[in-house]
Amino acid sequence: MTAIKKIAFYLPWILVLLMPVSALAHGGEDHGDEAKAPVSLPAAGPRLELKSPDVELLGIFQDGKLTLYADHYASNEPIRNATIELESGGRKVQAKAEKDGSYTAAADWLKQPGKHALEVSVQADDLADLLIGTFEMPALQAEAHRRSWLDAAKWAAGGMVAALLLAALFKFQRRRKGVAAGALLPLFAAFLLGGHSNPGFAHGDEDHGDKPKAAPATAAASNAPVAAAASPVRLPDGSIFAPKPAQRLLGIRTALGEPRAIAQTVELNGQVSADPNFSGRVQSSQPGRIAAPAGGFPTLGMKVGKGQILAWIEPAAGNIDKGNQQAQLAELSSSLGLAERRAERLEQLVGSLPQKEIDAARAEAASLKARKAAVAASLFQREALRAPVSGVVSRADVVAGQVVEAREILFEVIDPSRLRVEAVAYDTALAGQVAGASAATAANQPLALAFIGLSRQLREQALPMQFAVKPPFPPLGVGQPVKVFVQSRQTIRGIPVPQDSVVKNGSGETTVWLHVSAERFVPHRVKAQRVDGQTFAILEGLHGGDRVVTQGAALLSQIR
Repeated sequence: MTAIKKIAFYLPWILVLLMPVSALAHGGEDHGDEAKAPVSLPAAGPRLELKSPDVELLGIFQDGKLTLYADHYASNEPIRNATIELESGGRKVQAKAEKDGSYTAAADWLKQPGKHALEVSVQADDLADLLIGTFEMPALQAEAHRRSWLDAAKWAAGGMVAALLLAALFKFQRRRKGVAAGALLPLFAAFLLGGHSNPGFAHGDEDHGDKPKAAPATAAASNAPVAAAASPVRLPDGSIFAPKPAQRLLGIRTALGEPRAIAQTVELNGQVSADPNFSGRVQSSQPGRIAAPAGGFPTLGMKVGKGQILAWIEPAAGNIDKGNQQAQLAELSSSLGLAERRAERLEQLVGSLPQKEIDAARAEAASLKARKAAVAASLFQREALRAPVSGVVSRADVVAGQVVEAREILFEVIDPSRLRVEAVAYDTALAGQVAGASAATAANQPLALAFIGLSRQLREQALPMQFAVKPPFPPLGVGQPVKVFVQSRQTIRGIPVPQDSVVKNGSGETTVWLHVSAERFVPHRVKAQRVDGQTFAILEGLHGGDRVVTQGAALLSQIR
């Protein structure tokens, strides 16, 4: 019974000693305190990246085939119809152009682990370049296999040492009776537990030990296709991994930042107005009723020529006025009849009467006839409303039968190629500093402007300024608000970028995207100032030679 009691006493401690050796990790949690692995690119295979001032070349090795993407370094524009040759270790291979713009070359010798020196020549219509670099094929699978055997051997040796120590403690306890001797085995177990560090066996692709994962970008060639990593993804550090096929699908373009002197710009509020030399209004000169011309009234946007009849005005008069005119017309008709008969009688007496009396009778008849025609015209004749200039109808406020008053505006005609922009400047010092100007609509549509002049008289404590809109002429409306950017003769130092390059991040900060490597883009906070309707000046945050995304920056910001 004594031996059974001893076994029952020591059995829990023996189990405690053995438990760490067979510890198992379970799904999806990181149980260690190890340092996090560095940010790595989710690539599908080993990458080859070569660059020069003219060419950026990316190679992806998979299944014995090297897929190449050749782009212009500055603009990220694909190089089409190029001749690409690879040379390594005496082997020379010419890449084949694919329909998607990539190039493929069979390179089985690159499967061998180690470093392979490569020379790549790229020749296109206006380009000839030679790129030299090293492609490294890692051997992580064999190394991991060797490491697992070393770990197993270490644990086997440790188990043998622990067994020997346990046997020695048992023998010592049997010889030395007492509490102190009985406590040695638990103390030894606690010592082993405290010094024990076992990575265990993890599953679900988690490593529960204290060794960081190998970066996927340097992993050995995978059996998965390259298309599996063809989706852009945001990395933990906020940058974007965008594979080359995705970049070409999104149309990502870049430009090299070049610091230079830029004209200092003042932003003003303005609106579109018509050129008074090529626009006009059609008003009624008298009260009357509107009547349609042949072909109907002109519609909005309809082209009209100078002098074209737009509408008729039928004079409107009261009954009393109309009766007085009719009475006057009747009186003139009677007088005209008497004058004509008298003139006829006198003409029969030619030679008997002085000629002056005959001429006076004729003149009196002609005068009465003209007065009768004028009164009749004022009573029944319509007035024609004609276009004052050639252009398009921008306003038409008439309907058939409409009664209008004198000086009422009925039509407006403008020439859309002769528009102006009027802005107000609250800084009077700007009067002699205007070097150029541009504008942008609310939809960021750029306008080219030519400075005409400014008033020397304040209007609501501001100086009115006028600009002429230069071609190309976008569709504009008179009265449309615009932002006017006046360039002064003073300059600032900055890097000009297109307006599409400047975006806002989630915190509302002004940022641009930098192309730091073939498939990686990094957001960068900057201080920007608008120069004109199409350009920003980056005052802080960029350096000369940085590759700034000029097209597709908004699409990169939407990647999650």
